[in-house]
Amino acid sequence: MSELHYALIAAAVLLLLVLFGWSKWQERRQLGRANREGGTGEAVPPKSAPAPGGRIEPRLGDPPGDGAPDLAAPAMEPGARPQPPRWTEDPMLSCVLELRCAHPADGVAVIDAVAPLQRLDCGLPVHVVAWDARAEQWVVPDRFGFYGELLAAIQLANRSTRLGDIEASRFIAAVQQVALTLDADFDPPEMALLRQRAERLEALVEQFDVQIGLTVQSADGVLNPVEVHKAVQAIGLQPGGENRWLRPGDDGAPLHAARVTPEHRLLLELDVPVVSPALRPLQAMYAAAAELAVLLNARVVDDHGRPIAPGSIEALEPALQGLYAKMRAADIEPGSERARRLFS
Repeated sequence: MSELHYALIAAAVLLLLVLFGWSKWQERRQLGRANREGGTGEAVPPKSAPAPGGRIEPRLGDPPGDGAPDLAAPAMEPGARPQPPRWTEDPMLSCVLELRCAHPADGVAVIDAVAPLQRLDCGLPVHVVAWDARAEQWVVPDRFGFYGELLAAIQLANRSTRLGDIEASRFIAAVQQVALTLDADFDPPEMALLRQRAERLEALVEQFDVQIGLTVQSADGVLNPVEVHKAVQAIGLQPGGENRWLRPGDDGAPLHAARVTPEHRLLLELDVPVVSPALRPLQAMYAAAAELAVLLNARVVDDHGRPIAPGSIEALEPALQGLYAKMRAADIEPGSERARRLFS
């Protein structure tokens, strides 16, 4: 055979080797994906059957002691993801980026990689969770786990601030660094779209950020601090800081607050969007103010020092119900977790 024949044979052999190597790489990649989804290298069924428009994944909860699924758990809506304690994925509130690792990373590597991201100071909450294939739920990474998928989220706005271009760029850059460290890929968001979402959320916050205050003013002009402490304890208010107290509601969240002002008045405040209307918070706050006025030989007045009668409180109810209706129309239930995160 001529040199040309030998060259052609060598080229053919080389091509076969390349194709063989490519097939092996694809096989390892599929095996890694199976590990992430099922916690084993064997073929496993999907976590759940996908529904149109989204995916269904197991309900969050402490896994049963024997590792069996919680059959008593209610079914989740299509597309919903189970959430770890103290954080709920909310597409309205947050920018959530999904990181997909080429190979499962051990917990120590994940914790080290995400530490700078969690310390990021953007003025808004940042959360990182990982998919635990064995427990089949999203969890806060720990050093004993192996994780192939992460979620990194930052809230877009709250009553104090909103996500600006600089903060968004820092967050995305930090997520990108995590991806490089863990050999993961993710789809960065479009900055213009992210800016629009943050601005819309900020506008909603400004529209519904309403507080109502009642002042307990002493007939002598100045309240006695010792008597104030005795009075707030007598009606069941709990300490919430220096010269500040909270009235817990039936759900455990604060119903209203009370604090001593620099003018030595006692100010009761209702943070309207974060309290459930079912608790009748305005009436509860006025009742507390009336009790305190009796105990302190004082009277309940408005910002201008004019006495407030019970009828004046009832006159505010239609405006309050109108605000609640607008919040619900914007998909923000007053007193819900979403509302509390927005108005924190």
